Amino acid sequence: MTLTDAERFARLRLARTDQIGPVTFRQLLERFGSAGRALEALPDLTRRGGTHGHAIPPVDDIAAEMEAGERIGARL
Repeated sequence: MTLTDAERFARLRLARTDQIGPVTFRQLLERFGSAGRALEALPDLTRRGGTHGHAIPPVDDIAAEMEAGERIGARL
């Protein structure tokens, strides 16, 4: 499966989100079809679940991590 740059970015952001481990990550992808849609749904899921929320990392932090990975040849 070939991922778009936007989906790779969203997947890294979702993976770095507080309280999202590998099992929840996979479940969210299966439920919403993409990491972008899962990130959009997280605030509503959190409210309905009665928790205080997931700390979604800032876009700038993820962009910096992506750039650092590209410099050393990392692939997602």
